[in-house]
Parts: sequence; structure tokens; C-alpha cells
Amino acid sequence: MLSYLNNKFLNSSKKIKIELYIFPLLIFAFLYFFFLGNSIKDESQLLPKIDFSEYDNKNFDGSFSELFSILEKLASKNKVLILTNNRVEKQILLKGKAKKESILEFIKEIENINNFTKIDSLVFTKDEVNDFEFNLKIDLNNFYIKDLKNKKNKNFDEVKKEKRIEFKINAIISKYALINEKWIKENEKIENFVLVKIEKNSVLLKNEFEEIKLELHNENYFEKFN
Repeated sequence: MLSYLNNKFLNSSKKIKIELYIFPLLIFAFLYFFFLGNSIKDESQLLPKIDFSEYDNKNFDGSFSELFSILEKLASKNKVLILTNNRVEKQILLKGKAKKESILEFIKEIENINNFTKIDSLVFTKDEVNDFEFNLKIDLNNFYIKDLKNKKNKNFDEVKKEKRIEFKINAIISKYALINEKWIKENEKIENFVLVKIEKNSVLLKNEFEEIKLELHNENYFEKFN
């Protein structure tokens, strides 16, 4: 049977031979584009439909005074000395001084404050003691889609909306302080603050944005142990 088909093929005209070569290729091409087309269609159906036009007209409408406050706290956290700060429309101009590593970390956190903050320009100048003076321009004219929810830093709108925690200190004994009716040891956390320092009649609570000093005024509760 195979010999018969082989002889039949060899004795066929050139036209039939060409058709027999092309026909399997056409079938293969048809199947390939059929399945590939369905795959692309299925993938396109899974893609989220994003209306980018809704971001075109977004404008920064937050408080610049609160934004300056956040910048000052981030600077303090990263050991950056801010020499001057100015606002020109929706741009902030900062002049400061710090180690290079501190400046780079400071810049990284500025970019993650909210969906508008973007470093537009940065100029370094090295001084005589291996610190760097820098001029920084922060632009808030455009909205950027950023993944902020997994960032350590909160933007100032989130800080603003958080319920203000009131702390009250009643006693200090050695390395412990009675705050909000709870004994806290030095370097332990209460709410989102850490008790970083205990002194004779005051304590210092601190988080990445704020420092709170609590003073003990009621001497009847105070004891000091050597």
C-alpha cells in the first residue's frame, strides 16, 4: 500500500505535488492562528480595563503646611538638616545638608509621601567635612500611580486622618513608666510609639513622624531608685 502511494506521488504532476506540500502547511497555519487568536482574546478579557482619563485631571489639593511638617520629620529621621524651604506654586524648593547616604534615603521617602511627590531635580555640593549641601526641587503638578500601601512611610493625608492618641503619664519607677494605666518598659511600644527615654520626671515617646514628651507633674507618684 505504501509502495503504491509512493509511486502514485512520484508519477503525479508538479501541480499536484505542490498542492500536497502546501495543504498540510495551510492546515497547520489555520490551527496555529485559531488557537493563538483565542488565547490573545482570553488574555485581553482578563486584563483590567483602566480609564486613564480619570487621572489626567487630578490635582494636589492637600495642605502644604502639613506637607512641610512631614518633610521636616522625615529630615529629622534621616539626620538631614534643612537650611531653607520655599514653595513656588506646586513646587517645593529645599536646601539642606547631610551625609550622602542620608540624602538618598531622604529622597526615597519623599517619593513615597503621596501620589504627587516627585523629585524634579537634585544638585549636590560637597563641603569641607565630607557632608553634602543639596538643592532639591519637589514637583506636585502631576498624579502618579504608585504602590504606596506596602510602604513603611504613610502619606500625610493618612497621618491627618488617624485618630489622635492622648497619652497620660502617672508614675515613673526605675526603667518603667505608667502611661495610660499601663506599665511600659524603656524601648517597649505603646500604640504606634516607642518609649525611647525615661528621665527623672519625664519620658519621650517617638515614632517615625513625631516625638512626644510626657512630663510627670504629680510628685506623689514619683519614685527614683539608684
